[in-house]
Amino acid sequence: MDVLKGILFDRLRQQGISESVDAAQVTAAFREEVAKRFGPSIAGGLRKVALKGDTLEVLATSGALASELRMAEFELGDALRARFKGRSFRLRIFA
Repeated sequence: MDVLKGILFDRLRQQGISESVDAAQVTAAFREEVAKRFGPSIAGGLRKVALKGDTLEVLATSGALASELRMAEFELGDALRARFKGRSFRLRIFA
């Protein structure tokens, strides 16, 4: 399985779309972690989740939600780090 994954990733990189695939995986994982902690309706209601470099930009629907996400920022970061083999992401949370 890992060999096939490596071959696929190399092919995506050759086509120039590996960064987009990576960004989609990270943003989906972030939404899943938010859904675990706050519920699926909150995760689905985030206005924007985008990965730019190593920064995950999150636009919340309200100031209260943004505050809740900021309070859970370390736990969310740890969950992403565990899921992506030690990669660190900086979270920028806006309302």
